[in-house]
Formats: sequence, C-alpha cells, structure tokens
Amino acid sequence: MNLTTDQEAMLAGKKGWPLQIAMKMLAAVGRAQDAPELIPVTSAHLVIDGTALGKAGGDFLERLVVEGGRFVIPTSINAIAVDRTKPLKTAEEENQIRILEACEKMGALPSCSCNPFIQGIVPSFGEHVAWSESATAPYINSVLGARTNREGATAVASALTGLTPRYGMHLEENRRPNVLIRVGTDLASVDQFSLLGALVGRLAAERIPTLEGLTRIPSIDDYVSFSAAYAIHSMSAIYHFSGITPEAKTLADAYSEPAPLPIIIDDDALDAERRKTANGKEGPVDVVSIGCPHASIEQLREAVEKIESSTNSPEIKVKFYIHTNRTTYDIAEAEGLISVLLDAGITVTADNCSVVSYDKLIKGVRLATNSTKMALFAKSVCNAEILFGSTQECIDAGLSGIWKG
Repeated sequence: MNLTTDQEAMLAGKKGWPLQIAMKMLAAVGRAQDAPELIPVTSAHLVIDGTALGKAGGDFLERLVVEGGRFVIPTSINAIAVDRTKPLKTAEEENQIRILEACEKMGALPSCSCNPFIQGIVPSFGEHVAWSESATAPYINSVLGARTNREGATAVASALTGLTPRYGMHLEENRRPNVLIRVGTDLASVDQFSLLGALVGRLAAERIPTLEGLTRIPSIDDYVSFSAAYAIHSMSAIYHFSGITPEAKTLADAYSEPAPLPIIIDDDALDAERRKTANGKEGPVDVVSIGCPHASIEQLREAVEKIESSTNSPEIKVKFYIHTNRTTYDIAEAEGLISVLLDAGITVTADNCSVVSYDKLIKGVRLATNSTKMALFAKSVCNAEILFGSTQECIDAGLSGIWKG
C-alpha cells in the first residue's frame, strides 16, 4: 500500500504514539484488503459501549488522551451501555462514562445513538466516511449515497488521522447490485420494513440487491428499521431501491448489464419471515421493548398518541422500555411526551438499549418487540421467547399484559 511522506512519518512514530497506533491499524487493514492507498474521510462514528470494551478499552482511550490524541474530523458516538438520565449505580456504569468522557476529550460528539441520522448527522452523497456499527453502513451507502465500509476499531484510527484504506464501498465497482428482488406486498409500518430487511438480507447474503415494486417512498424510520435488520443477515453494506435510492433511479442505473431474473417477496414470504422471528405464542408478556434502532421523535409521538387513544386503561401492566438517544429524549421531554409515557408506566431510556445495556434481560423472558434486530439479539443472548408485531400491538400488550398475536 502506497503511503505519503506524512503518513510514513505517522507510522514511524514521528508524530506521536496516538497517530502511530492509528496508522498501524489502518495500514494492517489496508494491506489485508489490498487497498492501494489511504483516502481522506470527512467523519467517523464510534462504537464504545462498555459491554464490549471493558476496563481495558477505557484504559486505551484514556492513554490516547494523555498522549495527546485528538480527533481531526467530526466524530459521533454509538449507543452506550448506560442511561445518562439515571444515576450511576455500578463500577461498570462508571467505566462506561469514563470511556465516553475520554472520547469527548478527544473531540467526539456525545450523540450516543445507533442511528445518528435522526439527530441531523447526515453525510452527503459521495462523501467518504468511516462509520462503525454494522447497521449504519447500509443506511449511509444506500439511502444517502455516501461511502463507508463496516468499520470496527479502525473508526477510532480514522477519527485520529482523517484517513481510511480505499477498498470495499469506497470503490464504485463494488457498489453495483447483482441480485434483483421484487416486492409484491404493501408495507405500512416500521415492523414490516424490519421484517423485509431481515428477509432481503437473508436472500442476498453476500450479494448486493436491488428492490423494485415498493408502493411508497419509505420514511427515515422505515429506512433505519430496514437497514438494521438487513445488516443482521447480510455481509453486504449496501442495497438499492429502484427509482428511490440515489444510485438506482432506474434498473439501468443499478445494473451495468441486463437485470437478472427477480426473486419475488410476497405476503407469504413476509409471513414466513415473521414466523422465523417470533417463536412465542399468545399469552402473558414479561417485557415490551421498542426503539432498536433508537426511537425517533416521530415514533415517541406515535406511542403517546396510541396510548392516549387506547380503549384499555392507560396504565402499563408489564416492564415496558422505549429506547432513544438523549437529544430526542430532551425534545420529547420539552413537548410533554416523556411525562405521558412515564405516567403510563413506560421506562424511556436515553443513549442505551437492551442490546448493549448492563441491565440485561432475564433468561427465557417473553419479550414483545417491533424490531427483528432486538428479537435476534434477545433470542441469542438470553434465549428470549419473542412476540413480534407492530408498535400498536406492542403497546396493547403492555397495557393489557397479554400478547394476542
């Protein structure tokens, strides 16, 4: 891999330890991926939840601070393992804040969200960025037309240097689709887009799909739900919606050769995916959890509207969590939404979620959710029994204590 004189100096340690360790990481990845060079990136997004990094991760980030490490590009933070609206209770929670504060000292924005797009952090078409958290990459590449690989720890190195290896999604030839999927069913809600994303990811696997046949332009929440679910099952970091997303205005735009014969997704296929996701039956509910990815202000408004219009007593009978980020939480609090949700018995968390929180779900819990991502993690981490449905069905289950399916 070709390095400039300045990059060689960083690698040799002539510009300090933080830049040297960052360049070692980037050079190793670049060589492994046969990248010809490093290219500038305009922003980074970091995964720093304490459940993954632990004390060692905190020590490393604090050493970067002490050694003079500073982020040279705008840098946002993914969801963390604590709720910043609540008092800290354990040493683990204190370590998470220590990790966050180290990143802030280097210049990171404490956005603490798995979907910072709803906070206004939106790269432009054609921008090269370095974003960690697998679900962000499909949204960045597909919906926005910016360019990022599914970064890991290398996102920290990119934040320190403003560089990333040129491979994968940074190359135009790697962004073109090679499988066509025709959607023959109407989609009206985030849970349905979540199911569709999981199914498309499963069908596409390592290939890049183009979807045609959508009857409406998805909302941001629809895209976010689809992208998060897609990332669970697909190795690809991009998809295309024909006539909608920026690199597939037509099928001809998407494919350099005639489009392949389509795979059909109809009502039966989507129902089959629902059955794969949900392994629970009608009956009592232990926990309701929505907001994975984090709930937007529109989703919080929807939840309040559904609670206030419910024919059941507006009092939650089970543990009910809505996960969002602190920015959205503060907006919702100013609008009076948080008080309505709290009065109904819902716990609204800021900056974390059940997937990365220290507050773990109990093993074998019966969990109602509208997110296939939440469903998969809950099944794998605590062998949860999953009850999957719409936001309305989740709220009804919370109010009645019963899943009706």
